[in-house]
Amino acid sequence: MGLELKNISKSWRGFSLKNINLVVEDDDYFILLGPTGSGKTLLLETIMGFHRPDHGRIFLNGVDITDTTPEKRNIGYVSQKCVLFPHMNVRQNIAFGLKMRGTPKTEQIHVVDQILELAGLKQIQSRKPANLSGGEKQKVALARVLATKPKTILFDEPLTAIDVEASQELKAELKRISGLGKTIIHVTHDQVEGFSLGNKMAVMKSGELVQVGKPKEIFTKPRTEFVAKFLGYENIFKTSLVKKQDLFYVVTAEGVNLKVSKPVDSYECVVAIRPEDITVHFSAVNDDGFNVLKGTVSEFVDQGPTVLLIVDAGLRFCALMTKRVFVEKNLEVGQTVWLSFNADSVKII
Repeated sequence: MGLELKNISKSWRGFSLKNINLVVEDDDYFILLGPTGSGKTLLLETIMGFHRPDHGRIFLNGVDITDTTPEKRNIGYVSQKCVLFPHMNVRQNIAFGLKMRGTPKTEQIHVVDQILELAGLKQIQSRKPANLSGGEKQKVALARVLATKPKTILFDEPLTAIDVEASQELKAELKRISGLGKTIIHVTHDQVEGFSLGNKMAVMKSGELVQVGKPKEIFTKPRTEFVAKFLGYENIFKTSLVKKQDLFYVVTAEGVNLKVSKPVDSYECVVAIRPEDITVHFSAVNDDGFNVLKGTVSEFVDQGPTVLLIVDAGLRFCALMTKRVFVEKNLEVGQTVWLSFNADSVKII
């Protein structure tokens, strides 16, 4: 039956969760995505029972757990800070939760042996936290939670404080765990992390859920300007409807006409285009079914393997291109280019 939040509100240190309604089904890998300060951690801690909501109820598998203490909720929790007991080795840290539950010693040994093997921690089981890397500490914290066999697990930014290699390893571990019949709620501000792991997603802003759905749906159909900007739609314009033309609708922003493939339901609307959906050309191109705009390079931002090109084409456009093409074409500020993008790439918000 999963987890259900009904009208959850909570004020805490000058911040408020506002009327949160959410259903996380059994076996979901649910991502709570949003910028720092949007309320993700406060919501996670309220689900865990560290804070009691001012209004609303929390249900787990159909049972109201709003007034249940954290240790009796049977919810696993892995915090960003990855708190391990410094005086205990890896094996002892993993066994701690079982020991607190009064699990017989023989069963503790059996369960910990299994977890060490599954998590690939057997070779470091005698080490203490001071001798572990950031990634190893996170894996131990995760193993400690798994040892108590919770059905639901909450992760608060588990990949933030570790290096790229450790992050990739831990991602693989999280994917493996998600296939074990666990219900997971994972908080992150990193959209790449969220989209690579989750099968459901909610975007948060200022204590509210502003869009909930499948990751692909949220990515391709952002409902608000905030969601579009947060997910990397650099080109966002307020437009007015001009006309319907053959298979397209034509909208205009500051005198620049754009073709849109989806029906435009109102005279005024906001449209968004991702930088990677715009192709940069170095000579005039045919506009057959495409948006084609002539412009001038006003700025560029080196992003390592890619370059973000800022082009003045009556509107300020951001387009993404590979570093190789940028270098080969010897692009400079002031150079004339043409931008093209499909009408399907113009999303109506």
